[in-house]
Amino acid sequence: MSHVAARSFNEQIVESGNHVMLTRSFSAIALVVFIYDTTITFDDEVRFLWPKRWSTIKFCVYCNRLLSLGFLALNAIQTGPIRLTLSNHFCSVFFPMSGWVAFVSFGMCNWILLARTNALLNRMKFFQSFLFTLFVVTYAITGGLVVDATIGLQGKMFRSNMFNACATSQLPQLMPYLWIPPMTFETTMFILTVWRVHGNINFTVSLGSDLWAVWFRDGVWYYLVIILLRGINLVSWLVLPAAYAFSGLFVLWAVMSISVTRLQINLSKSVDLGSRRQWNEM
Repeated sequence: MSHVAARSFNEQIVESGNHVMLTRSFSAIALVVFIYDTTITFDDEVRFLWPKRWSTIKFCVYCNRLLSLGFLALNAIQTGPIRLTLSNHFCSVFFPMSGWVAFVSFGMCNWILLARTNALLNRMKFFQSFLFTLFVVTYAITGGLVVDATIGLQGKMFRSNMFNACATSQLPQLMPYLWIPPMTFETTMFILTVWRVHGNINFTVSLGSDLWAVWFRDGVWYYLVIILLRGINLVSWLVLPAAYAFSGLFVLWAVMSISVTRLQINLSKSVDLGSRRQWNEM
């Protein structure tokens, strides 16, 4: 009996170690990809974004980037091989705070996409109002689920002495469903926008068609990648052990931030280059 118990305990230790290694790998990947993409797009950012006047969209882009970088770095450090002195209090504060900051960051990403979509739907007031209402409703529901998760995680986050990392043994019951409201909004916005805009845009060689092409290309990739990552997170939170729960969150965070920044750069580039082409043709 004791031999079986010891074997079971050893298997749990090995499994927990695998969880920690997976989380560390994903955390490192998220931070490296974020920094790498920021570096390779920096020239275009300086050229096409920096000269633009400050607006809500520009504020959201840079605020989201700072939040993303800060918490991606913090997560990579606390899960990394660096031997930091962590405490149960740090873990109980860090992950709920990360959840709230991610909620704000993801909301800003989709607000940017919504604003750009509404710019293309400038004569379709019904769809603009519908998408705005859907955004508010879905993120209000998500906010309620974040509150529930914050309460449910109290007392369940702790520092693992063996692995020197924050961990949890159990997720709140409703926590996996955090992914569903944003997925509903993103899917609805994508389907409605493509359906309506496809029949109302005149595909000629003009500034407008260039903008539409950029939005469609980047928007499609944004939707497909984000929905895929949200789906993976939903499934992992539903069926995998609690230790895996936060593995994909920071990857999604990095990809969303990168995607909306690239979308903004590419749209600004399209406007700038299109305006120059029209000027040269005059």
